Amino acid sequence: MRRLYGWMTACAVLAGLLWGCGSTGDGTDGNDGLILQAVGFHGDGLAQSDQVRPNSADVDVVENLCMEQGQTGDAPRVTTELLTQTIVNAIFRNHQKQDIRLNQMVVHFDDPRVGFGDLTQSITGTVVGGRCSSAPERACASDADCLIGATRGTCNFGESVVSSLLLIDFAAKAAVQPSVYGLGLPARITFSGFDVNGNHYRATTGYTVTFANFCNCGSEETCCDTLSECLIGQ
Repeated sequence: MRRLYGWMTACAVLAGLLWGCGSTGDGTDGNDGLILQAVGFHGDGLAQSDQVRPNSADVDVVENLCMEQGQTGDAPRVTTELLTQTIVNAIFRNHQKQDIRLNQMVVHFDDPRVGFGDLTQSITGTVVGGRCSSAPERACASDADCLIGATRGTCNFGESVVSSLLLIDFAAKAAVQPSVYGLGLPARITFSGFDVNGNHYRATTGYTVTFANFCNCGSEETCCDTLSECLIGQ
């Protein structure tokens, strides 16, 4: 019993030093939040109709028609609005020596009116751990790991971006209930991964999603729900 208690104590001390001893928390009530952190999101470089911001997204769930008025005497040009799945780039920090390889992402909405359950998908991405300023390829947990001969270095924990993660798919968009249109719905996004030692980690972060019938037609076009509405409004 004393040996078991001693091992648990040693593990807790090491976790406090950000080395990690395995983990079962979720970034809220375990030590995962001290190691793996989901910092935020952005939509840079992503080709989609939805608006993605660091803490929230506007998600279009209705495919409208787009009408462009032609020249005098010409019939208007009517096309289908572009409706895409919602993708995000996620930003992470890893405060330990070993890199963490992400393998799962779960999106959960607390409001049951949203119309669909948890969205779970397999993902691939690496969240880089500490690296030495004196030797960028050298992994580290503290400045002591960056001593090379007589040269001292600093152990830095930077940000890693995992790109093009699927936040809301077409099936979920089709299931969204009109009763929640225009509401900012809080979501919890949980990422899971593991390091080279087989230790597993989770990071959970909050995000706000607004589902609605957004107009994503061009600046010279008018949104309408039906062809009749387009023609009447010309």
